[in-house]
Amino acid sequence: MNADFAANELIRCYIDSPHPSYKVSHYFQIYAELFAHLRGTECTFIEAGVLNGGSLFMWRDWLGEKARIIGVDLNPEAKRWESDGFEIYIGDQGDPNFWQDVYAKVGRFDALLDDGGHQSFQQIVTLTEALKAAQGPCVIAIEDTITSFMSEFAAHRQHSFLAYAKASTDVLLAKTAHFYPKDFPTIRSPDIVAQFSSVYAVNFYTGMVAYRVNPALTQTPNLIWNRPPADAASDFRYAGTDSARVQWPDPFTDQSVLVAGGVR
Repeated sequence: MNADFAANELIRCYIDSPHPSYKVSHYFQIYAELFAHLRGTECTFIEAGVLNGGSLFMWRDWLGEKARIIGVDLNPEAKRWESDGFEIYIGDQGDPNFWQDVYAKVGRFDALLDDGGHQSFQQIVTLTEALKAAQGPCVIAIEDTITSFMSEFAAHRQHSFLAYAKASTDVLLAKTAHFYPKDFPTIRSPDIVAQFSSVYAVNFYTGMVAYRVNPALTQTPNLIWNRPPADAASDFRYAGTDSARVQWPDPFTDQSVLVAGGVR
């Protein structure tokens, strides 16, 4: 399905929702990229953060009548949406025990969108518990990641959700450490590598991070040849310049750095 068409359809469903919903305008294109494959299927879609209920109706309209839409919120008043056919769980998204209880009842899910409290520890707990509970291919998306930089949410200090997300991309690379056992840093936390073993991609968007998960893809990667080279080409990677000065991509400082190459 064309992503632009899916995004426009989602905007229509957003406008037509009978209840208020507060969204960032460019999110609809991201949602379409992440979730359009679920439209018309018997999917289970979980949204943390119900608020005024408008997005529940948007998701049901867009995903189709076969979709199972589940809302999660700390406010007990969100239970009102059960009368409209939604499943609602009331609890603290920052509490791992709450999520474990939810997943024991929900079972397999296809998508989780975190639009909840936006505090870093809540986002991290929501992500990690979803990873533990994933039983099949799914997308786990954490939105409004701008809060990692906002003063209102700054009690996390340097341990923001975005810092966690960026560090988790190193965990994905740790799966290939055996390619270069003499050169790769020593892995001192195999448990964290195992925790992300079913993650095959981490996508960063403006204001959102999405984890693509498939427990069937946890096999160890290997280096392979399509055929042995009869006459191996010379490797010229160190034949050119040995460094480059670049503008470092930090919006909060203005610095250029010299990036050196490998050991010749």
